[in-house]
Amino acid sequence: MIQGTENQDIQIQPNKTRQWRRPVLATLFMAGICYISYSLLAASSAQASLVLPKDQVQLAVVERGSFTRDLSVQGRVVAANAPTLFSQEAGQVQYLKQPGEAVQLGDLLAVVSSPALDNELQQQRALLASMESEFERSTLLARELQLDMEQVQNTAQVNLVAAKRELARAEQSIKMGVIRQLDYDVAKDKLLQAELEFDHAKRKVALASDKLNFEKKSGQSALARQALVVAELDRKLAALQIKAPVTGQVGNWLVEQQSHVLAGTGLLTVIDLSRYEAELSVQESYIRDLAVGMPVEVNLGNQQLKGELSHIAPEVKDNLVTARVRFSQNDSASLRQNQRLSARVIIEQKENVLRIKRGDFVGSGASRIAYQVTNNLAVKTPVVLGASSVQYVEILQGAKEGDQWVISNLDEFKQQDKVQLN
Repeated sequence: MIQGTENQDIQIQPNKTRQWRRPVLATLFMAGICYISYSLLAASSAQASLVLPKDQVQLAVVERGSFTRDLSVQGRVVAANAPTLFSQEAGQVQYLKQPGEAVQLGDLLAVVSSPALDNELQQQRALLASMESEFERSTLLARELQLDMEQVQNTAQVNLVAAKRELARAEQSIKMGVIRQLDYDVAKDKLLQAELEFDHAKRKVALASDKLNFEKKSGQSALARQALVVAELDRKLAALQIKAPVTGQVGNWLVEQQSHVLAGTGLLTVIDLSRYEAELSVQESYIRDLAVGMPVEVNLGNQQLKGELSHIAPEVKDNLVTARVRFSQNDSASLRQNQRLSARVIIEQKENVLRIKRGDFVGSGASRIAYQVTNNLAVKTPVVLGASSVQYVEILQGAKEGDQWVISNLDEFKQQDKVQLN
């Protein structure tokens, strides 16, 4: 029988030192880690004079990119051409078209009755007719006078011819010694008298002709002036027939039906449906940045239209300034009067700009202070901020690309130089 090796085995007693060495080393390692973490935390806490929860602040990273300085405003769709029609004279208005009713160019919309204007027109027409009759009468009298003068001239001419024949006979007779010298001299005197009378008659005829022409021109001028008066009254009376200046629809009545209105009173508006514009309400503080011709993006629900500023009102009402946007494309078919909209006015565009997302830190830090975050430590940093857009703020000084800033409200930081974010 072969014997086993049991008798050769020697029992070894366990080493008590090795039994407790491993747990001790593990405990010391964990204690060292805790000590180092506590030391770092204590050091950072000692540097920071204020501790805030990190989830209460909003952070963003400084980056480079394109910067569009823009302005977001609200507005509404308005007709580009919506003329208001006025009464030219005092009277009573009668509307012939209802608000919202479609009209064509030249359609009669309202009538203003003015008895005073009608009466004045009738008086001036009667005066014109009277002046025309007086002009005809004076013309006839002048022509009659001219005929009388021509008759006197003809008589003087006949007398002149007779005096010449008489003098010729006297010359022959005195040569023959038939008549005396006295009779010859009388014949010569009669010829001279006839010549003077004929010359005077010719001048009278010329004067009568000039007088006739003068009376004619004077009468025609007076008639022309009176005709202008009548024409002006006719125009005023025709202007009381209020007609549509454009094709579109009637807007609002500005006075009640059958109301008595004064001269210059607005009666109604007519809306031209062929072309629309956007009317924007801009805060007074931004108006210095706007200029006619700036591009505008207009949003109406899911529809976006392009346009440009066409007009900026010169007055301020309730801290707002009204601006008009002319659309680049013809989208009038899809627009409606008074439709609400939002618009983005492009003020300026830059490339390769240092920027950060816009936040409340701009106002609370007065655009001069920011908190730069490194390893959860926010350090107060002087900065210079530039222009602001709807999304970003331009950074001019105090940061570099990749820096992390607090962009939420800085009032909770209480102007501390360092704040720990846990």
